[in-house]
Amino acid sequence: MMNNLGENSEKRKAEILAESKKTKKDEGMENADYRGSKIGVIVYAVVALFLVFFSIPDKMNVVNAIASLSFAWVVGGTLSYYRFTKKKSLLACAIASAIATVAFAFMAILQ
Repeated sequence: MMNNLGENSEKRKAEILAESKKTKKDEGMENADYRGSKIGVIVYAVVALFLVFFSIPDKMNVVNAIASLSFAWVVGGTLSYYRFTKKKSLLACAIASAIATVAFAFMAILQ
C-alpha cells in the first residue's frame, strides 16, 4: 500500500511537470516582471517626490523631469530582469538608466 502511494505521487509529479512544460508561460519571468513593476513604481515615486520637492521654489523644465521619471521606471524593470536572467546587457541598461535618471533630474531642477 505504501509503495503504491509513492508511485502515484511520482506519477502525479511527472504529469504536473509535463503539463507545465507544455504551457508557454515562464513563471520565473512572470515573477521578474511583477517585481520589476513593483520596483519601477517605487523608484518612479521616489524620483517624482524628489522632483516635486525641488520644483516648489522655482519652475522646472518639465521635459527633463518627464525624461527622468521615464528612466527611473526603466531602472526598476531592468534590475528585476537582470536578477532573474543575469544578462550583462540588462545590468548595463539599468546602470545607464540610473545615470540618465540622475542627470535629467538635475537638469530639470537646475534650469
